[in-house]
Amino acid sequence: MSKLRILLYGDIDLNFMDGSAVWLTSMAPMLALSPNVQVDLLLKAKEQSTNLTEALKKVNNIRLVQPFDKFIHQLSQKNSRLSVTEAVQIMRQLHNENKYDLVIVRGFNLVREVMKHEAFRAITVPYLTDFKHDERSTREERTDLKRVYDHFDHLFLQTKETKEAFQKLIQVDGAKIQLLYPMIPDFEDVPSFRNKHSRLIYSGKFHEDWHTEEIIAVTKKLAARNNRIHTQIVGDKFQDRLRERENQLRIKKALNETPSIDWVGAVSREACQDLIAEADIGISWRSASLDNDESVELSSKLLEYGRLGKPALVRRTKMHEALLGEDYPLFVDTEADFIEKTEHVLEDEKLYEVAAKKMYKASQSFTFKKAYERLSPFIWSFKKTPTKIVFAGHDLKFAKMLIEHFESSPAYEVRLDVFSSHEKHDQTHSEACLEWADVIFCEWGLGNLVWYAKHKKEHQTLIARLHFQEKDLKFLEKVDSAKVDQFIVITPYMLEEFHRIFQIPRYKMCYIDNLIDTGKLDLKKEQDYQFHLGICGILPLRKRVDLALDLLEKLWQKDKRYKLFIKSKRPEELPWLMAREKEREYYTEVSERIERAPWHDNVIFDPHGNDIPEWLQKIGFLLSPSDFEGSHVSVSEAMASGAVPVIRNWKGADTVYPSRYIISTLEEAKQIVLESDWGEASLKSRKDYAYKKFDREKIEKQIETLVTDLIRKPI
Repeated sequence: MSKLRILLYGDIDLNFMDGSAVWLTSMAPMLALSPNVQVDLLLKAKEQSTNLTEALKKVNNIRLVQPFDKFIHQLSQKNSRLSVTEAVQIMRQLHNENKYDLVIVRGFNLVREVMKHEAFRAITVPYLTDFKHDERSTREERTDLKRVYDHFDHLFLQTKETKEAFQKLIQVDGAKIQLLYPMIPDFEDVPSFRNKHSRLIYSGKFHEDWHTEEIIAVTKKLAARNNRIHTQIVGDKFQDRLRERENQLRIKKALNETPSIDWVGAVSREACQDLIAEADIGISWRSASLDNDESVELSSKLLEYGRLGKPALVRRTKMHEALLGEDYPLFVDTEADFIEKTEHVLEDEKLYEVAAKKMYKASQSFTFKKAYERLSPFIWSFKKTPTKIVFAGHDLKFAKMLIEHFESSPAYEVRLDVFSSHEKHDQTHSEACLEWADVIFCEWGLGNLVWYAKHKKEHQTLIARLHFQEKDLKFLEKVDSAKVDQFIVITPYMLEEFHRIFQIPRYKMCYIDNLIDTGKLDLKKEQDYQFHLGICGILPLRKRVDLALDLLEKLWQKDKRYKLFIKSKRPEELPWLMAREKEREYYTEVSERIERAPWHDNVIFDPHGNDIPEWLQKIGFLLSPSDFEGSHVSVSEAMASGAVPVIRNWKGADTVYPSRYIISTLEEAKQIVLESDWGEASLKSRKDYAYKKFDREKIEKQIETLVTDLIRKPI
């Protein structure tokens, strides 16, 4: 399929590591988890360090746009960073070239500039973080926030607490707001939750409110009490007052000269995670002046500590209590708290394990994969190009309503590739369909699936819907199931059979019932329908029309009003059937039996055709006496009409239909007929069962959801 194209830009210099840089370099790989998403990440600054960008260059569907290479002729030669005006000019050029479906931007000043360009209004989702969340917000800031909210269709905020604060701040209902929680790389290995080295670690920016100098001071005091304790500092970005030369020099001197501190400077995210993994306690201590802001924002670094199984020293806020529990043992506010709880947790193995596991558990909801799952429906709503879907198979009658559903949706374009037999097809037409398609839907797993599985392209999604006859044929043996994204199976029993016979992995299969149009089938019954048996389709022999005749005979002996209506092609209409001696002899015997029976006038042959709803108006009992079936759609259609099904106990029947309609003997079949209730409640019960289980609207939605999920699936 054509990819969802996303332009990502933050007013963030990726030469320095801080929370905003980590966010930007997390967003790109998270969005790129799906091979059907293309992410263009525009860089703000000339690349002087690759610590944060190197990993992104290894992802095939992430493209780093280097503005000072591609757009050097239109940028100021004096600067090594884009201004917001320059950035938006470049974004416009990139959009003209690539026609992005979605643009995600971060930075309040950047958003103000983006608002000047109408082309971005409908496709841009701003992520706002740099505003005051309470009464400290100025009137001018609140006015700008309201302008942003009114201008764009959608807005990203970090947490539900941020959303609540935003709604209160500018008095809006928040309907446009999407939550974009912090995110951390996926993980599988479970850490040991043990103290190894008495090593603390801080990773992030240097800022007064992030207690940079307080961390240095408390490390010295801890080391004086226990010389095994030391702190590793990761980062090199000084902000606000700490950027002033005198302050920088003082802090750098302390970091370099304190024996109990190991300052490693800026490193890649992967290297930072390695350092955290080797450390024992994360530091996420904050100033009390941040309480209002910190109470609505969540630190990604805190989550990374948790992901790697490390307890963290963290300020007590409502958000942290909600995340970690009110009884989390390492909440710290003062330096005395810091010293006491650090010493305690390093000495008490049980306490260390409890705190570490609380952190680990809290982090599990914030992985890239979880973030993509949450965001996927939203980001894909920006994809306006219709998905191209081909339905391929020799017999598309059971897929007719599905085809109609996709044809009626502006989100899809549909083509048909009708095979003339299980294997024969117009190869030129099939090749054209293959070149065109995003999604291939093989109705039946026969020669159609063999051909498309062999030729499908890497970006295409291949779905096969299996019925019954595939079980006894060899086509599925020729199909590499790795090439098929999903097998739909119409009964639970058949799912297990296809797994048993062809070793199709269960995770590749799902059970979705056959669909029927219950609305069209719900028609008023004709007179005497309570005495009318029906059988729909008597070819081939396994349909066992002889058993239907047995039942008619028993009932006719009791009441001459009973009749059997047979809606089917006749055997003589199918030359291939009559060429089989066993089949020919069987139907000859059936015909002769009817001719000589005293009840022969009570057997009525109705022509094969699509008038099932009308035919069922005269049917009170639909017979399913087959030796074996897939799901036998006629049974579900009959129930939707209010008729009583009489189902011989073919394998799998009890996984689809109520057991009270399933029989093993002729006598049981006779009892169902004679004891059936025709009251309104019983009629409604049968109709309701069919509606809830088989109605086309429900099944169409299930299958479209499956198609959509497969298109969006991560690697």
